[in-house]
Amino acid sequence: MDLIKYSKHPLIKAIRSITNSKYLDVIGVIVVLAGAISLGYHKTTVDLHPYHIPYVLPLGIFSIINTCISILSTRMVTKKNNLGNLVTTFNTVLSGAVDFLLGNIAAIITYPVSFLANYFCYRSWKISKVLREIDWIFYRNIALGFIVSFLLNYIGFKKFNLFSNESIDLLKYVIVAIPAGITFGATFNTARLYPDSWLMWQSYNLFKLVQNILFKNYANMFKYIFYLFNSIIGYITWKSEESKEFKLTNK
Repeated sequence: MDLIKYSKHPLIKAIRSITNSKYLDVIGVIVVLAGAISLGYHKTTVDLHPYHIPYVLPLGIFSIINTCISILSTRMVTKKNNLGNLVTTFNTVLSGAVDFLLGNIAAIITYPVSFLANYFCYRSWKISKVLREIDWIFYRNIALGFIVSFLLNYIGFKKFNLFSNESIDLLKYVIVAIPAGITFGATFNTARLYPDSWLMWQSYNLFKLVQNILFKNYANMFKYIFYLFNSIIGYITWKSEESKEFKLTNK
């Protein structure tokens, strides 16, 4: 969709203003905190036994903290602040730990890929200076993301034993593998500064919303509801840029 010709329209200007607003950052955090706490998710715990020592992990608290950091870093990326990519890189470690403890067995091998992809995005933004139109690399990145995701998740769901006769939970496997594939491809494409990568993030948010309802991660559920809105305004803002020059900000 060509939104450049509407860049002077009052509605587009208003959307760009909302996109770059710091108030929206605060609103996103409030949505997650209010939603998660109202459902009692902050009380969620997991019994662990490291070195045979009983320990109760406050998983709900960790998940809420992780989600708030994720919202702030994503908002920075939306506003073209490269610090958001760096924060996302390191927050990936906490995201993977939470997902793994909530039952996503493959997280132990898929999240390292996300870590590297986000760091690649951070490094790329230091070099790339032009918003790109869709080309064959855009589609290659999508295909690569799905191939990596379905392969790694299959290994994880087989509990790292590919020759095991034990069947996997096919529904959960698909629900986990599809959004992981989208996020790999979307991260690669965000690194190359495709405005249309926001459409991929929109699809990702929908799948992750379903996934987190399945895994009962209510903090993330509210996060992805907020992300659905953020992806829409991010897409409109990036696509309506009059200049193709990509200028980093400190917002």
